[in-house]
Amino acid sequence: MNDIVPRKEMVKLGLKGIGGVAGGLGLFLLKGIASIGGALSIPGLIVGVLVTTAGMVIGSSKEDRQAGILTAGAGVITVVASLPLIGGLAGWLMSLAGIGLIAGGAYSLYKFWKGLKSRG
Repeated sequence: MNDIVPRKEMVKLGLKGIGGVAGGLGLFLLKGIASIGGALSIPGLIVGVLVTTAGMVIGSSKEDRQAGILTAGAGVITVVASLPLIGGLAGWLMSLAGIGLIAGGAYSLYKFWKGLKSRG
């Protein structure tokens, strides 16, 4: 049990944890923007398109393809959550995904902290 965790694994856990928590909080922020303005949220549509475009630009690099796809997906779901009829379901899914990302990120940060303690 108290094996020293390799540095590469520690960096991976730390980045995964921070990214998960930040991504979850970002989804809650996007959900809030998508709910501004009643049934059809113009700010939500604009921000959703911008986030989708940013995700496509990020995903153009082979190393960052997964991050780009996730960012573009968050933008698309923000656009959908800004629409009148299906926005409620999309908003609920954004909340569920945000909670999942925060929980996963917190678990990675816990493992990171535990690995730091094993290093002395």
